[in-house]
Amino acid sequence: MTFFSCSFSMTINLTNMNKKLLFITSLIAFLFILFPGLVLAKQDETEDQVPEQNGTYNVPGNPKLKVRVFVHQPKPPVSAPALNCNWTDPDSASVVGITGWHLPKGTWSYYLNASSVPSTVGSNNFTNLTNLAFSEWATTDVRNNVTFNLAGTTSKTQKAFDGKNIITWGRTTGNALAVTYTWYYTADGRVAETDTIMNQKFSWSWTPYKTACVNTSTYDAQNILTHELGHWVGLDDEYASTFANNTMFGYGAKGELKKDTLTSGDISAVTSVYP
Repeated sequence: MTFFSCSFSMTINLTNMNKKLLFITSLIAFLFILFPGLVLAKQDETEDQVPEQNGTYNVPGNPKLKVRVFVHQPKPPVSAPALNCNWTDPDSASVVGITGWHLPKGTWSYYLNASSVPSTVGSNNFTNLTNLAFSEWATTDVRNNVTFNLAGTTSKTQKAFDGKNIITWGRTTGNALAVTYTWYYTADGRVAETDTIMNQKFSWSWTPYKTACVNTSTYDAQNILTHELGHWVGLDDEYASTFANNTMFGYGAKGELKKDTLTSGDISAVTSVYP
């Protein structure tokens, strides 16, 4: 009699447990149908763990790749007139360091987000200033290996490993003027993708090189972008004062145009990457 009562009680408990499990399973399935993002959010978060900090990081799910992050910091502001009509562009023989990667031989296509361009730069100027920035690197030995191609536009304002190389203005979490992300294969150093995000919270302008007085209260878009493209082709940041006049100097300044053109030290470095 006692055995029967115990068995009957266990049967009731198991039945209740099965009902609870069935309810929980049904609830999860219901939420997945209505809100798939809730269920996949954790997975997406795991796939996007690249921090906005200088360094080299693993690529989740792809052990053959690494991603390098460059954060371009502003120099401390200095007192200056509103316009500088006597700015200089001195050369530097200091040879910049290299990252260990290179763009693959052939056509390298990129996409621009014209809608993100600050009005003080002008979306109609974006293609022109970008072409000028790319052409500076294309006049080096890079031209023997890589052809840069504007493939179209994008609406993206954040980095993503999605097969498209983008240049856009967007938000960065810190005080970076711009952040460049480069995904590359560790086996042979080939670049898989690179994205550059210019920080929209700063004051920007564009002054064509040697055509006008430069605005000393804003950062010049071509000046900063030319530096960022140096990372695309495989050059590192330099912070020592001996590199202050190099395009690859790791700090950017307001009213600065000298990064529009490469120094002999920048050219020597990129020649070693694309002999």
